[in-house]
Amino acid sequence: MTKIIMDLMNVIKEESPEINGKAVKKEAKRRFINRVDSSFNCIKNTDVVIFLRDKAFDSELHHLTRTYLYTLNEEWLGFSTISLKVLQIGALELAVKKKLIASSKSPKNTTEIPAYLVAQVAKNDSCSMEEFCASDMLTHAIQEIDNARGIVGGKIVILDSVNVDKVIEKYESFGFMKYGELFNGPQWLQPMFLDISKQ
Repeated sequence: MTKIIMDLMNVIKEESPEINGKAVKKEAKRRFINRVDSSFNCIKNTDVVIFLRDKAFDSELHHLTRTYLYTLNEEWLGFSTISLKVLQIGALELAVKKKLIASSKSPKNTTEIPAYLVAQVAKNDSCSMEEFCASDMLTHAIQEIDNARGIVGGKIVILDSVNVDKVIEKYESFGFMKYGELFNGPQWLQPMFLDISKQ
């Protein structure tokens, strides 16, 4: 998405060379929001659309996340978002903590670990490619995380799955495992983790 934002800002600078950096960003964000409003829907999970519309642009520019828009020609098929997270594990059972931490660490004394977060995975309801699915986006997100892991280390990937058996089973097919207790965000969510070093 960084490239999309930069390209959009370059177009705006060419159209209006007299405006400054803040105004360029503001106009780029306005156009991005208009594009989301006009071309991206996900009725089953409106939170992902809210994220894309209201948070993705700024999170990308502030280096908090990386969002990948999957496109076909000019059509937005879907997107995934990844980021870094400090995972609090102090309250977890000892057996679960052992699976999450580096082998040289003591699970009794470890209360937090670094993790990669798959924050969003969403397919556009109006996607014209029937064969394109959430698995394609999740595979790409995990590949990007593995690329980062190869450079900086780390091993745990986390996500919060909607508490729907079919969705949880899909994540389990990628090697994700449940941990911790269900919690209520906009809906009931199940925390899950993947030890990417074992892939």
